[in-house]
Amino acid sequence: MDSTAAHGTAVAGADEARLREARPSRNRELGARGEALAAGYLEGLGFRILDRNWRNRHGELDLVAREGQALVAIEVKTRSGTGYGGPLEAITARKSARLRRLLLDWARAHEAHAPLLRVDAIGIVLRRGEAPRIEHLRGIS
Repeated sequence: MDSTAAHGTAVAGADEARLREARPSRNRELGARGEALAAGYLEGLGFRILDRNWRNRHGELDLVAREGQALVAIEVKTRSGTGYGGPLEAITARKSARLRRLLLDWARAHEAHAPLLRVDAIGIVLRRGEAPRIEHLRGIS
């Protein structure tokens, strides 16, 4: 193999590594924007946000809120497009059940009492030059 070919391969590998490193940062930024939009949307509906990005050894809750007497965990999924499907398609029954368990953990850790526990999901599509599209599903679990 000549040195030019070897150098070209090394450069291509370095470019791929930089792209892999940049992607999680962009995904985190997109997720943070989506969670901020979701919190504002929910507050506009009368929800009171109690916690953001709460985690324990079992996982993470994006948002925890009160709506009337209900204590609600909200899973937020944000996408920059729908090429891989809508954002809410990523929430499986297994994930929904885990979110419910996490909400119970949150309630115990914060000594929060509520007659109703609920898990909601918010899907947000953020496309350049367009208003965010927000879809809110109540009671997925």
